[in-house]
Parts: sequence; structure tokens; C-alpha cells
Amino acid sequence: MRSVSEIEARVAEAQPGDVVALADGMYDGERCRLEARGTADQPIVIRAENMGRAVIRAPLLLVGDYISFVGLHFVEKGSVEVRGRGCRISRCVMTDVQVGKWIRVRAESREVEIDRCRFENKTNNLEEMRGCQLMQIYVRNQGERHRVHHNYFVDVPDGKGSNGYETLQLITDGNPYDPDPGDCETVIEYNLFERCNGEAEIISVKSNGNTLRRNTFRDCRGALVLRHGDGNVVSENFFFGEDERRAGGVRLQGTDQVVVNNLFHSLNAFGVGMMDGTTDKLYVRVARALIAFNTFVGCSPAMDVGLNHRLYPNGTAPKDCVIANNAFVRSDRTVRLVQDDEPVNWTWEGNVTDGDLGMPDRDGIKIERVDVDYLPNGVVAPAESSGLIGNAEGHYPEIATDVLGHSRGERKTIGCVEFPTGMEDGGPLTATDVGPGW
Repeated sequence: MRSVSEIEARVAEAQPGDVVALADGMYDGERCRLEARGTADQPIVIRAENMGRAVIRAPLLLVGDYISFVGLHFVEKGSVEVRGRGCRISRCVMTDVQVGKWIRVRAESREVEIDRCRFENKTNNLEEMRGCQLMQIYVRNQGERHRVHHNYFVDVPDGKGSNGYETLQLITDGNPYDPDPGDCETVIEYNLFERCNGEAEIISVKSNGNTLRRNTFRDCRGALVLRHGDGNVVSENFFFGEDERRAGGVRLQGTDQVVVNNLFHSLNAFGVGMMDGTTDKLYVRVARALIAFNTFVGCSPAMDVGLNHRLYPNGTAPKDCVIANNAFVRSDRTVRLVQDDEPVNWTWEGNVTDGDLGMPDRDGIKIERVDVDYLPNGVVAPAESSGLIGNAEGHYPEIATDVLGHSRGERKTIGCVEFPTGMEDGGPLTATDVGPGW
């Protein structure tokens, strides 16, 4: 057995560009503070000599600039807290760690990168009443520019309580219901979430100006939730309900949220859900959202408009939103207006459904046959005979590519996939695309 104090002593002496190699074995002890200063060109790297064989059983506090963890395996009490700039956690694994929060990034941090890790089997959710966010990133919406990518989150069980079990939470310091202006600019991309069932929010964003793209959700309870904040973009993601009856897509509050180029497949909670606003701003009214070029397949309902918290039976309905060029396939109920409240001053254009509209007829959403092909990789694309091809309406120059990254050209197709469609790139992530690879 080795002590984490050995790591602490070696890191304290490290200079920019040094590599602190950890021999195989268990590293145990009390919480230790790893403090050092690397540079962007010469980071200090703490890595396993053999990937995955340096096993950390104690909590680590990372304080400083440009310090990287590479190839470590965390178990038991092996968690990480980061306070610094340019720090990185890469190709690590966390298995059944027995603390509530496995990774915490503090608000003073900048440009933290968490990539190609695997987070698996969070059984302490079954014992703790709350405060069990697997990954929690605090920000102040001052251009933190964190990046979380190519990670594998798998087997996060239901929490013992009802709240505080998010798999990933991006939260403004102090948790204001309506954060002050200023963008965080964090990117969460190319991550795979499987059976992440902690609570109703798989990813919870309580921050402004972030991008969540090219992630895949499979068999997960809950949804990607824009809970507080404004101006976030959710694009090019894949949501598959599979066997989870509580699976959802994207739920949102706030102003200027964008949900484009996503595939929502077999979701029994909703594809896209919008909350009513409340007088105390616990839920900020949805305003000026853009929901465009998405494909909804077998969702019931596809869109849920005017959702209410149980303490607020009826609030202010979403207003000034644009719902454009979405394809609704096999829809038992395309749109559910909660309590039959009409949204305020919405623009509908270029939408097509082949099922029950679920609300009074209106211009901008047609009921007609929608021909699609179901590709082996899970992509649902327009068939050659489909009326979706080339029939998008309106002018959306900022939406120049589809969910697979293919150019949309001048005459755009309705839904998330352009025609013709190949399988050579893009598409939903699998376990071989993410994680440490050791």
C-alpha cells in the first residue's frame, strides 16, 4: 500500500514540463492537496506508469495551473476537486466511488478539460439523500470555457431521494434562478450516457451561453435540462429511450435557448418540454426559444408545452418562440398544451407530422405522410420518396449542417438529417468511441 502523501510531496517539487509517474499499486490516506504551477506549453502531468494500475483510494484536491491527471483509476473515496486554470483529467476511470460528488470544479477555475474518462456504477446514490451530483462544475459566467468531451457515463442508479443526483451539473455560483448577463462558454460534447437514472435531470445547466452537442443518451431516466440561464445551444445530440419508460429529451426554461439538429427517439416523457414561468423565477418563463430541424420518432408527446411544478399549478406560458422545420414521425401526440394554455406569439413554419396533432390546427405544421429510413446505426433519415427533402421553410443561415455534420445546401430538408445520408461518419456514439481505451 502506498500513501497519497507521496504524490503530494512529489507534485510540490514539480516544475513546468515535469511528469510525475505513479507506480502500480493502491494509493490511500487522508485528503491531500496537490499544488503546482505548470504552463500552457509545459503542463505538469501526473500519470500512471501503466494505464489504470495506479489506483487512488483517497480524495485529491488539485490547486494550481496546467496540471493533468492521466490514466488513474479512482475507487472507494477517490474523488477530485479542481481549483485552477488549464487543469485536465484525462483517460481516468472512476468505479463505484463512495462519495457524493466524484468530480467538483470550483468557480474560480478556468479552461478545465475532462476527457476520455469512464464513470461507472455510482451505487452511493442508493444510500445518500441528496448532494450526489457525479460531476459538478461551478462557474460565474465569465468565459470559463471548460470542456467535457469523449467521456462514458454508465450505470448511475436512481437516487434515494428525488433531487440532487444529476450525472453532470453546470451551475452558476450561488445558484441564482436567473443568472446575471455573461457567458460561460463551456462545451459539453461527444459524451455517451447509458442508464444514467439518478433523477429527472441527467445534465442540468444553470448557466449562460454554453454548447451541448454531439452527445448520445441511451436508456436514461430524465432529460438534458436547461434549468437556469439563457442563450444555451443544444445541437446534434441523439436521445434514445429504449427500455426506460421515464426517458426524456430536452427540457428548458429561460431566454434565447436553441434546440436544433437533434434526434429524439422513443421517449415516453417528452422530446422537448417547456416550463411555464413562475412569479418568483424558480422557473423563468421560456422566451425566444428556437426549436428547429429536429426529428422526433415515436415520442409521446413529442413536445410538451407549459409544464408546471406541483407548487405552481399554472404560470406564464412560453412566448415569442420559433418552431420550425421539425419532423414528427409516429407521433401518438405531436404537441401537448398543458392545461390547454396557448403559447404566446409563437411562429410555426415548415413542420410536418404524420400523427395526431394534439392541439388545435394552425398554420406552419402539416399533417401528412412522413417517409423515413431506419439506418442500422440508429439514425432516422428521410427516405428517397420523402416529402421532407428540400422543403424546409424560412431563412436559417446559421443552421448550415445537419446532425451528422453534412452540409444542408441551399434547399434544406425538414428534420435533423439531410438527404442523401451515409453512415461513414457521425451518428450515435458507442462505447468504443468514448472512454480511456485501456
